[in-house]
Amino acid sequence: MKNQWKKAGTLSRAALGAGLLLALTAGTVQPALAAGSAATAAQTKITAEVDGQTALWQDKAYLYRSLTYVPVREGAVSLGGAVKWDKKLGAATVTMNGDEIVYRPGTDIVSVNGFELKMPGATRNVAGVLTVPLRGFTEPFKANIKLSKSADGIRLALTTDSDTQIGTGLEDVDDYLKKEHFSGSVLVAKDGEVLMRKAYGLASDTTLVRPTQKMRLGSLTKAFTAASILKLQEDGKLSVDDTLAQHIPDYPRGDEITLAMLLSHTSGIALNFPRVEGTPLSETVKEIEASKLKFVPGTDYMYSNSGYVLLAYIVEQTSGMSYADFVQSRILDPLGMENSGTATRQTPTPTSYAYDLQSLTWSKVGYYFSPAGTGSLYSTLDDMLTWAQGLSAGKVLSEETMERMYTPTPYKNYGFGWMTEGEGADKVVFHNGGGDGYTTGIRRGLGDGTVVVLLGNLGGLDTNAMTAKIRELAF
Repeated sequence: MKNQWKKAGTLSRAALGAGLLLALTAGTVQPALAAGSAATAAQTKITAEVDGQTALWQDKAYLYRSLTYVPVREGAVSLGGAVKWDKKLGAATVTMNGDEIVYRPGTDIVSVNGFELKMPGATRNVAGVLTVPLRGFTEPFKANIKLSKSADGIRLALTTDSDTQIGTGLEDVDDYLKKEHFSGSVLVAKDGEVLMRKAYGLASDTTLVRPTQKMRLGSLTKAFTAASILKLQEDGKLSVDDTLAQHIPDYPRGDEITLAMLLSHTSGIALNFPRVEGTPLSETVKEIEASKLKFVPGTDYMYSNSGYVLLAYIVEQTSGMSYADFVQSRILDPLGMENSGTATRQTPTPTSYAYDLQSLTWSKVGYYFSPAGTGSLYSTLDDMLTWAQGLSAGKVLSEETMERMYTPTPYKNYGFGWMTEGEGADKVVFHNGGGDGYTTGIRRGLGDGTVVVLLGNLGGLDTNAMTAKIRELAF
């Protein structure tokens, strides 16, 4: 099933204008449409409030085919938006929080920064006033709604978006992400203070991504795996200088490979193993054991998901707990990361999308399975900031342990679960992640307290480059 995204600039201004040869007078749409709405409105009383205040539009709301409709202009203003009629587009354009929301007459699609969001019904022109279904109005503005019915009519209680935040000077970051057609959520912070928190793009055909939503982390999981191994070292249960053979005795040439090599992708083990849901970790380890080394251990770098599967297995064998339970009990729970954990099919994450080169559209991607240790975790923007702050404050690992974690090998700027740039006060650590339809990234300035997090639901993005650009624009 294809959604309605195009590769660049979805629903461009030119495309919008092409299909909208509608007569305009005095900046409004020509009166049109049908009877039925006024009569229904007379029969059903609708009361509405926004953030506890009587809505500007409640007297103009009406029912049509079981949907509540509200006027675009008054509705947008009540939620904090600025509205204008764009004669060139033949559409009502609303701006809010840096977003451009475009309503066209006679369609059930609303454009939000170029992403096409499907409404429960088409826009309607009633006596020269453009009206839209209520959820086609609240969703683009990321407002929440509670609806109650009684013998007296319908009561609507709306609350405006309190999660989106764009601090002074962060407009360039917002413009950059819109230009890149990023879908997902972004967080920019310094010294624990959130400067920007915003979401872009579609979570489904009918909903937008929200900045508080849970998202698959992809290979950002590897930093948690590395921290798990290092916590076990601090517990005295293993050492990163142990050989693989000490923990998996029958592993071929395991006496030549250390845990430090697995952590830094210098072991020579690299295998794209089948990712079949329900496969025990031990079976995946057996498959990895059968693969040949790509080079002599400790003499080169090659990114290896296999190495991190082995590390997750060692966490389980050493701790007596599943990898998921160890990470949850030793890292996530102590830090208060209440919206993070190991992903399952039941984890409520946005739909993910991958680009189809044949149809030149974005296609929905189903649930993807990742073995423990590589890409199995999910989190949120705020929890990832908690993770970054917890590391910086020494709540996860000692300073001495982290110093080694952030020390790169001679072959690549990769330490243990983190890539690095710079030295001393200018040192920056970062990582990217990916899975079917997801790309993510995190970048932290160790000396200046800066944090950038990207949690995206589009595949194929260069999030290392994106987090670097965002940090440059923000700081």
